[in-house]
Amino acid sequence: MTTAGTEGLRETKKRRTRETITAAAMELFAARGFDAVTVAEIARAAGVSEKTVFNYFPAKEDLIFEGGQERRAALIEAVRNRPAGASLLQPFREQTMLFLEQVEHDSVASIVAVPRLVMGSPALRDRLFVGWEREAHFLVPVIAREAGVGEDDLVPRVVARALAWTHRLVYRTAFTRLIAGEDQRAVAVDLREQAGRAYDQLETGLAVYGRRP
Repeated sequence: MTTAGTEGLRETKKRRTRETITAAAMELFAARGFDAVTVAEIARAAGVSEKTVFNYFPAKEDLIFEGGQERRAALIEAVRNRPAGASLLQPFREQTMLFLEQVEHDSVASIVAVPRLVMGSPALRDRLFVGWEREAHFLVPVIAREAGVGEDDLVPRVVARALAWTHRLVYRTAFTRLIAGEDQRAVAVDLREQAGRAYDQLETGLAVYGRRP
């Protein structure tokens, strides 16, 4: 067997182990809440050792927020690779509209699963706030570079947080309304219009900021 084939099998095994651990954890969290479940219980449910769980997820909170780093990396890549003439807002607007497609078509249970857990756990809420600031930490130098200014400049720090919070507010409003029992299509249609107006308003003030020639 070739090295490439061996690596492929190894990565497949890692992915399946990660998915097994995540699925076991989410089932326990959904039944009992995040704070009441231990890593040892997750390991037993997944059929692995505690050490294996920590190899994949250094902290229990990472089981909930594991997708955050990938989404952040994709957003940063979209900012860097946006077409000529596109403003810095475009990748954020596209991210929001993609999320609202999920709101309209995905199962409500899958959309609100993580927000429900976060709402019921002080530990997760604290981790979420730290994650928001970490996101800004990574966005600021990218935005500053696109605008041709230093990272210590105040404006890219303002822009990064304004754009990130626009998406975040749409996300929070969506799951709050879904948890309250509103029709998911109606929520998506309404927030698509509201988000569009919000980004249009920001575009008015930020249209030429960091625009590529």
